[in-house]
Amino acid sequence: MNNFYKFAAVSAFALICADAHAAGYQLNEYSVTGLGRSFAGIGVAGDDYSALAYNPAGMTLVKRSGVQLGTTITQVHSKAKGDTGEKTDMDFLIPLPSAFGQYNVNDKLFLGAGVYVPFGLATRYKNDSYIAKGPTGVRKSELEVIDFNLSGAYKLNSNWSLGASAIFRRITGGLTSNINYPGLGTIGYSDFRVKGYTGTFNVGAMYEFNENARIGLSYRHKSIQKTSGKHYVTPANPAYAAYIGDGKYHSAADPELPASIILSGYFKTADQWATTATVKYTLWHRFGVFPGKTTDKTLLTTTHKKNLDVDYRWKDAWNFALGEDYYLNNNWTLRAGVAYDQSPSRSNTYRTNRIPDTDRVWVSLGASYQKDNYQIDFGFAHLFFAHGRTRNSPAKDMNAKYHSYSNMLGMNFQYKF
Repeated sequence: MNNFYKFAAVSAFALICADAHAAGYQLNEYSVTGLGRSFAGIGVAGDDYSALAYNPAGMTLVKRSGVQLGTTITQVHSKAKGDTGEKTDMDFLIPLPSAFGQYNVNDKLFLGAGVYVPFGLATRYKNDSYIAKGPTGVRKSELEVIDFNLSGAYKLNSNWSLGASAIFRRITGGLTSNINYPGLGTIGYSDFRVKGYTGTFNVGAMYEFNENARIGLSYRHKSIQKTSGKHYVTPANPAYAAYIGDGKYHSAADPELPASIILSGYFKTADQWATTATVKYTLWHRFGVFPGKTTDKTLLTTTHKKNLDVDYRWKDAWNFALGEDYYLNNNWTLRAGVAYDQSPSRSNTYRTNRIPDTDRVWVSLGASYQKDNYQIDFGFAHLFFAHGRTRNSPAKDMNAKYHSYSNMLGMNFQYKF
């Protein structure tokens, strides 16, 4: 079996098996080598096959065809304390797998494919928490976006490389809530689910000053997701059916996933040392109101609609990352990084219990072991979240102050043909 058919077979297997659950909203966790340096130098580091997801021009840096499979396990921990003293917490694990393959046609033309999770959200409150029992009854929020990516890159000369990706995007989402009524408490449950497909693209360029210094610039276009599904409304017991109805309705939502721009650099400063850096700008300002729609015409539709149409008023956000690689010997590479990740939340007024997002600081460590045709990568990151408040509740018993952190542990396997 020649290299092209090996690449095609493994890539097809990855496409069939891809499944993921994501934490957060925008994700970078599809490179474990990147995880070890807080994603500094993404797209131009040249040490794995994930470049096509960040900057496809960086595919020209990997001189051998190959494939990689990896996953990052994310631990999410958050405590919420209400203005009236109630407390609740969230603590769960989420795997984020990814798969990439690259076929080098010659020393000029490079083709690749990948499956990864660029956006995702998971917040899960206990059913008996004060947030679930509040006026809007938030219980669970989920968003999963999977990108299926086909890419190509061309090396124009010793300095310039260009690349582009066509992206097929699948999105699924759900909002689960208690339906609460004054004087009666929880009288029913709402399960709002949607699914849809769309396409977008990614383009990039890379300039190599020499073999030890390079920079890359890339742009990933926005996408508007046309989704539809079902909205299930169930009474807590038959006596409450008159208040909320009992049935299955049609649901829809058309969220816009933002465009982003990435500027990355790689600079080998000594025989065993290399410095990497990235600046990323995400255009979140188009994400204003999440437009949830339902055909539910029951008594509480107007009240419950507040839990579907949420006014976020997000702003554009920056990410800054700085990393360092140490080439210990021919087999081992060690790395570390730090990053500052700005939240798009404009203020406490527009921060919600569904997405209680705040600024965060990354601290990361990683290592790679390479021998013959194989490479194994490891990465770990700890995220320090700034304390955040939600103050947009119609009642004070839904406001909360959040204390959160996250740990990420990743492992990646590469095979070069």
